[in-house]
This record gives sequence, structure tokens and C-alpha cells, in this order.
Amino acid sequence: MTPKALTASPTALPIEADEDHRDQVDGFIARNRDGLNASIRLSRSELDRGAAAGRSIGQIIADGRRRRGPAT
Repeated sequence: MTPKALTASPTALPIEADEDHRDQVDGFIARNRDGLNASIRLSRSELDRGAAAGRSIGQIIADGRRRRGPAT
């Protein structure tokens, strides 16, 4: 039995579609490298202290949209 979290979403794109956006992803990472690295360090620190968040990716996205508005 496959855990629900590991099953594909009905809107999931084939892995090949990711390659179509490599330039956009690379650009995003280049523009946000410092912030992304800081976020990773913070997350690792929280895990070390046992303060892992229980939020799902959907909740994280919803929180971001509430703070910044929908992506354009």
C-alpha cells in the first residue's frame, strides 16, 4: 500500500515537464540563493531542536498567498 502523501496528484505533470522550466527554476534559485540558504539553515536548526513544523505544503502555500497574494 502506498501512503497517500506519496501518490501522484491528479494534476501532477510528467517528470519531463520539469525540464521545460529548468531556466525559470535556475533563475529563481540564482535570485533567491541567500534567502533559500538561510531558510535551509533555519529548518535544520529547528529540526535539531525538535521544533519541526507540522504544516503541509498546501498550508505553507496558503500562508504565503495570504502574506503576498497569489502568484502571477
